Amino acid sequence: MTENLRRSWYLAAGILAVSLILGGWLRLSGLEARSITHPEMYVPGIRLPEGISEPAERLTVRGVLTGTFSSDTHPPGYYLLMLPWTRLMGTSLRMMRLPSALFGIGCIALIFRLGALAGRPVSGAVAAALLAFSGYHVFWSQVARMFALDCFLGLAATVLLLSIARGAKPRALLIAGYVALILAGVGTHVFFWSLFATHMIWAFGNAWGRRQLPDLCRAQLFALVLGSPLIAFAAYQSANTVAELSGNALLYLAEFLPFAFLLPTSDSGFFPSAVPFTGTAGFWAIRAAFLLLAAFLLAVGLHHLWRSPQGAAAFPEPSSRHRLWILAWIAAGLAGTLQIAGFLYMSRGLPPEYINGSIAATRFLLILPLTLAAGAILLERRWSALPPPTARNRYLNGDNALIALLAFGPLVLLAALAQLRPILNHRGLLFAAPYLLLLLAIGLVDLRRSWRLAIVPLVAVGCVASLSSYSGMTVDPADYTRFAAAVKADLRATDLVFIRKAWYETPILYYLHADQYRLVGRDYALACARNPDARVWVVLLYDSDPTDEMTRALPGYRAVRTITAPHAKAILYENSLNRNEGQEPAGAAAVVAVSRQVSQ
Repeated sequence: MTENLRRSWYLAAGILAVSLILGGWLRLSGLEARSITHPEMYVPGIRLPEGISEPAERLTVRGVLTGTFSSDTHPPGYYLLMLPWTRLMGTSLRMMRLPSALFGIGCIALIFRLGALAGRPVSGAVAAALLAFSGYHVFWSQVARMFALDCFLGLAATVLLLSIARGAKPRALLIAGYVALILAGVGTHVFFWSLFATHMIWAFGNAWGRRQLPDLCRAQLFALVLGSPLIAFAAYQSANTVAELSGNALLYLAEFLPFAFLLPTSDSGFFPSAVPFTGTAGFWAIRAAFLLLAAFLLAVGLHHLWRSPQGAAAFPEPSSRHRLWILAWIAAGLAGTLQIAGFLYMSRGLPPEYINGSIAATRFLLILPLTLAAGAILLERRWSALPPPTARNRYLNGDNALIALLAFGPLVLLAALAQLRPILNHRGLLFAAPYLLLLLAIGLVDLRRSWRLAIVPLVAVGCVASLSSYSGMTVDPADYTRFAAAVKADLRATDLVFIRKAWYETPILYYLHADQYRLVGRDYALACARNPDARVWVVLLYDSDPTDEMTRALPGYRAVRTITAPHAKAILYENSLNRNEGQEPAGAAAVVAVSRQVSQ
């Protein structure tokens, strides 16, 4: 090892150590500070009252699978992982969010490993620092959702991909691990397919011109066939109610390029009272400055990748056991077909009103696994007959091409799909952020020393602004923690609590447990008739009003107290027909409502 290379590794190790320590602290501290949010109520293991929660309680594998396919738009992988975790660790906010934080920390180490594997340890360390101090990545590493896991799986699969292409051993074990990571990824988030497609484009592009199809490419085909039922399931879920997403590819590119959503925007999927660095010309100038800086570093990084020697994508000679791969593809095709057929068979037992119209697309996709298996067999047999690669094939060769492809390939593929169905959102693109940061880090490290001394402070200021900006964001506009505490302070065990069955009302059930309070989500009039002396609380979230059914259940009741909070309100009613008139002051026919403002 030369002296310069030794110094580079020492510098990289120092940057990585600081990034892991501070980045880990940022992700692990304050996990319970934010209130529960409605997407986090999908975590299995949370006790919920039957019939009045959306989603329904998920305590078993069957409950996770049926609930995911009926009311969600994500694959069930993250929920299946969280089910044993919550059984062991409980469902406190900290325990539910801890896995995301740990996966987020793992991403910092993995992006460094990817850069070092590509022969750029300092760039990998700088990318690790950019990721560690990204407010965007920190925020989603503190939410009990699948995004940090998806990012971790993608990085781990990419590291194995490059290791296998380099000829690392034991090859069979590494390939098996790669297939497992890919299947876990596509089973965690539907956007992971774009990363896998980018892997395949790079691998087949490097294998083009070889006499036989490499084992890595064969393994990718196996993963494609075996994971294809998830495409059929996604087709069914496409009819589920989802948040409004976007197809504006240029907007997302302009927001993604500045260090992977360095600053939040009003269309980031948050509910802030005000998004920082917006609203004035000066703040928009700051955003534009970071966009231009990122574009400059991107150009330098791509130029450096183009000029520097390509890393060796060795693709070791494939095994002679190609017949075993053919059998594996056929077996995967049969297994996939049986999975889709089983899903369709189970759906026959449900009432027609509970079946999405998109079930027709799932039926059509019953042929997908075996069709892909047949395509894999045909490609295996015709591989050597393909025309030789052209000069353009050099754009796909080596480690440099992989880094460049991963920085923008998944976003381009998703943007193209979004023109058919709007699917773009900031949180779902978390898995693509590390690769862009690695490319920008390569550009930063390749600059002259004088330029680096000028730009590094600007990037540091951007990281501070990013952390500060995202710290004020929230996935949910209501602070259920404080609101529930205010309600519980006046809530008696004999009171009835009216809850509307809706996704935005369900988070309050995390704090108002059914074994402690008398929760009512339907047949409100019947509940009042059975408990004529009970007071009634009507809990309203997202600035909603009492439903007609609630109003009809309270004809003889008067509102005597109101507790309000941002996007939340609870009204206390008492039955005036059963009150002792001697206990009220004269002229108390008009009851004064007491409002209590709950601080945000």
